Amino acid sequence: MRVSRPRTIQTKFLMGLAAIALGAGLLFSCGLYVHLRGLLEAEVADKAEMVLDQVEAVRRYVRETLRPAMYQALPAHEFIIEAMSTSYVSRKVMEHTELSPSQLQYRRVAVGARNPRFEADNRELALIEHFRANPGEDRVSRFETIEGAEYYITAKPVRFTASCMNCHGDPADAPQVLLDRYGTGRGFGHELDSIAGLTSVVLPVNSALTRIRGATLGFVVLSCAGALLCFGVVNILFNRVVVFNLRRVLDVFPLYFKEQAQSPILSRLDDLGDMDEGDEIDEIMHAVEEMARTLSSARQELEHYAGNLRCMVDERTKDLSLEAMERRSDVLLFVSLLDALKTSQTRRELIETTLPSIGTRYGASRAAFICTLSSQNFFSWPEKDRRPDLPADWRQVLAEARPVFTHDTALIPVQPSDSALEGYLCLYWDAEAETEPGQMRDVLIALGRQMGIAMENLNALDTLLRHNTMLESIFEGIADPLMLMDGSCSVIMANEAARQLSIDTDADAEDNPLPRMLGLDPAAGERCPLRQVLQQGRPTSYEATLSGQRSFALNVYPLPGSRDRGGRVVVYARENTAEKRMLESIQQSEKLVTVGKLAAGLAHEINNPLGIILCYAELLRSAADSDQQRADVDVIIRHTKRAQRVMQDLLNFARPRGGGHGPCDPVSVIAVLADVFSLQAQKTGTALDIALPPDLPLVATSAEALEQIMGNLLLNALDAVSQDPAAPGRITVSASHDPEAGTVTITTADNGPGIAPEHLRRIFDPFFTTKEVGKGTGLGLAVTYGLVQQAGGTIEAANGGGAVFTLTLPVAPPAAGDVS
Repeated sequence: MRVSRPRTIQTKFLMGLAAIALGAGLLFSCGLYVHLRGLLEAEVADKAEMVLDQVEAVRRYVRETLRPAMYQALPAHEFIIEAMSTSYVSRKVMEHTELSPSQLQYRRVAVGARNPRFEADNRELALIEHFRANPGEDRVSRFETIEGAEYYITAKPVRFTASCMNCHGDPADAPQVLLDRYGTGRGFGHELDSIAGLTSVVLPVNSALTRIRGATLGFVVLSCAGALLCFGVVNILFNRVVVFNLRRVLDVFPLYFKEQAQSPILSRLDDLGDMDEGDEIDEIMHAVEEMARTLSSARQELEHYAGNLRCMVDERTKDLSLEAMERRSDVLLFVSLLDALKTSQTRRELIETTLPSIGTRYGASRAAFICTLSSQNFFSWPEKDRRPDLPADWRQVLAEARPVFTHDTALIPVQPSDSALEGYLCLYWDAEAETEPGQMRDVLIALGRQMGIAMENLNALDTLLRHNTMLESIFEGIADPLMLMDGSCSVIMANEAARQLSIDTDADAEDNPLPRMLGLDPAAGERCPLRQVLQQGRPTSYEATLSGQRSFALNVYPLPGSRDRGGRVVVYARENTAEKRMLESIQQSEKLVTVGKLAAGLAHEINNPLGIILCYAELLRSAADSDQQRADVDVIIRHTKRAQRVMQDLLNFARPRGGGHGPCDPVSVIAVLADVFSLQAQKTGTALDIALPPDLPLVATSAEALEQIMGNLLLNALDAVSQDPAAPGRITVSASHDPEAGTVTITTADNGPGIAPEHLRRIFDPFFTTKEVGKGTGLGLAVTYGLVQQAGGTIEAANGGGAVFTLTLPVAPPAAGDVS
């Protein structure tokens, strides 16, 4: 057991900590006192400054406002001290403050004061002399001890200005009231800009300084108490954390040197334990010194051993360096194999590029590659035509795909996996070569596997390129527009049909791209079909109409697994304009046939009774005795004939006159109609413009049918423009010839109100009319549609500043007869 002795390190630490705490407490106490005294000085300085500013304000008011007003109100040479003397008024104002002299003392004194009460004392005379010696200084503020009490004094010099000289200069210039009250002995004879007095404010601060000293002393006492408490806690912690652990460190040496009873370290520790000087740190220092001596001896022994070990390490390092160089050469060979894969287009190029590198790396005299499928297909180096030497059991080796190593030959299977064999790599060495193939077995097998992977990748890349070319051909060969788009409605890929559609529709890549024209607009938000497909993950279909009335059926298909890239969709657009027009034409023809049959039956059943009614009405008219009876019969006859005209229209609709195959001259037919309708157009103030090229070819329809068609169109146009008398009407008839299509297009346009969008699809329906009751039967355009159909042409209605009817008729063949 070790003998316990005083822990002197703990005493040293506590003494140092006490000195630091005492110094810090004193420094902080002094700082606190200085800080509180500074706060007090700032507060009383502000208070004194405020008082002086208030007094100066009173003096300024008397000098600048009250005194001039009194001079004007009083007779000449009159002077009222109580209202016109700045010193008198300011003193009286300060005497009437509620502050007692123990709280505030205001004095305005002078040297040789007119009133002896305000004569400067010794302290004030010293201040006046200070201001005279320092004319640039306009204020003095400081603490002073007066009769054992602390005060704060702020003083300002009094300078005699021009306005002061009337009362303090020459007595002859002074007001009489001053001379009568104070005489001429005191208060006169001062010079301009001289300092002969001062204004001061004295504030007692004795009690405040006493409180500051008390607070500082209290803080010192509290700091001492806190320091004592802190010392107690630190003593306990230091004893537990530092001293205890130091003792544990010292106890480590006997624990690990217990088998060495005569150890110099233990002897030194026992000697130190019996001494009364030194502390735990000294013990550790001496123990470490002894340990250093012991370690120095051990080091010398280790250096001797290390000398022998260095020779062995150098030999092993040389062997490892050679091995590392071989491995580096292997790595470079593998890298060159990867580079050959990048530059080679075929298996032959890959093998011819890598065989020389492999043979050179392993010091082989020959290298060859033989294919699996045919042993006749091989590649050799350096002699290209030399067939590789194969073992007798070659077929069994090939079937088992196993490597073969002899003293001068290595046959390595080239395969990326255990099931796919590309061929065999054959290496041959001369008899005198130092290389043993069996030593490189693992490296050569890995090389064969790497070559198999490279060939497999080359085959896969070639297959991928062929498939990509085939898919690209299929993609471009689709006749309908096909596009690959992302989530922002941007086109990633488009086939030739889509690009051509973009050109045909004048789609601008920035302002009016094709997807936006097809209804795929990200600005539409949730209503955009593309966004809906990406959110729902299901395909959708809809229709879109482009410029030129071209209609497309669109199908949008989401691509699975593309959400992490913002989503991808395939858009397939199929133009169905011709289908829709054909369907509308079939529907219109079916309507005409159905309504025609109905109209024929009605006309036959109603026309006969109307003829009997008309016959008997004419008999009644001839037998009438009075004018009234004849007038009544005329009404019957007029409405009966009107009903017969309606029936005749029905018959014409049900059995229209054959359009024939013509030919006829559209220019002459339209010119005749223009003359017929010109009179009616003049009555309504409508301009009828006929703009036909004179070289229009003949059309394959009869003149009678064309006349009825154009007559109905012109009649409807006149009715439309005459609805607005305030605006002059205009009807334009123009035509053009398309030699490639073999058609003539005649356009009839007016500047009327046009056709309502909801009426465009029904404009050629029988009995459909937008005219007032009694002004139309709704059969004119229906009959026109039927005549155009019989002629093999088309007619379309649209809006363009009014109603626009486009009539397209086929051109008559050259062998046609004369013009009808």
